[in-house]
Amino acid sequence: MHMLQVGAFAPARLSGIKSRSALVTYCTLAALLTGELIFLASVHIAHFSDPHLPLTSLPSWREWRVKRVLSLFSWFSRRRHLHTPPPLEQVMRDIHQFHPDMVAITGDMTNLGLLSEFRAAQRWLQDQHLPPTLLVPGNHEALVRERSAEKRALWAPWLHMSENQKAPSVLIRDHVALIGLNTAVPSFPFLATGRAGREQLDLLAKTLKNLGETGLCRIVLLHHPPVTRLVDKRKGLTDLNTLQDVLRQEGAELVLHGHSHRATFCTIPGTQIPVVGTTSASHIANSPEKAAGWNRITITALPGTWGIDVQRRALGTDGLMHNCETGGVYTLNRHLPKTTV
Repeated sequence: MHMLQVGAFAPARLSGIKSRSALVTYCTLAALLTGELIFLASVHIAHFSDPHLPLTSLPSWREWRVKRVLSLFSWFSRRRHLHTPPPLEQVMRDIHQFHPDMVAITGDMTNLGLLSEFRAAQRWLQDQHLPPTLLVPGNHEALVRERSAEKRALWAPWLHMSENQKAPSVLIRDHVALIGLNTAVPSFPFLATGRAGREQLDLLAKTLKNLGETGLCRIVLLHHPPVTRLVDKRKGLTDLNTLQDVLRQEGAELVLHGHSHRATFCTIPGTQIPVVGTTSASHIANSPEKAAGWNRITITALPGTWGIDVQRRALGTDGLMHNCETGGVYTLNRHLPKTTV
């Protein structure tokens, strides 16, 4: 277990919070001068990524592109043997046994970004009967440049997009806010870069500021890693520095990502904001570094701090899910953002 003391903020006002889950337990800590109360609470979150659901059909004649031909060759020659249904079934069974209050999915549900894949993923998500879920798209969802309105509509219950499609998506449960940043943009063949864009980053800054002032625990979701060295430059964020500037200025309690297909833990440079990645949820257990897994996260509002417990769960060669020895449990005690009392 790794203990990290981070942050330096005053307790926030959490008045008016009502639990919608039997798993969230509240108890009164103190009464402020205004008569409002501060509560203890725990919210449980399951984070998984990059399931790469199996192809159900080939592209229609309208959907053929050079990059899809290359990706199709990669799928049939290699990737379909690495991303298979049994590991994903194990991961989802393990997640359901955890009984999460929220689910965070950081992209790459598909392989070629086909309309048929979006429909198949919609059916798969419906069949999972998940609690409130926020999904951000990955680069495979935006493999080529084409119309996406119908695809967005299929995933609307999980994307939680506002009328302004450039704005980050937000899903709030009790005292936790999941904030989705879309970094999925089309790129040239042999590239898997991402970009948030200036407008979305400006709106992210406002969102982080507003949610921080209301005393919520802010968890940012995006597909591409928000730090360097976790993926090759040809797979990274092109506006990485600007995103890091926003996070340094406005703050966040946790950042979750996928794309690297590896379980990692680091921080935003110049801050103590934790950054947690995960392997593909469908990868076979042929290596400990890439075996299918997910992050079991518990957020607890403690007196003056956030307690953030991240437990890595991974598929073993025995076909069973285990607590991961490399990474293990991180307890991140974070002070609550300031609010006006």
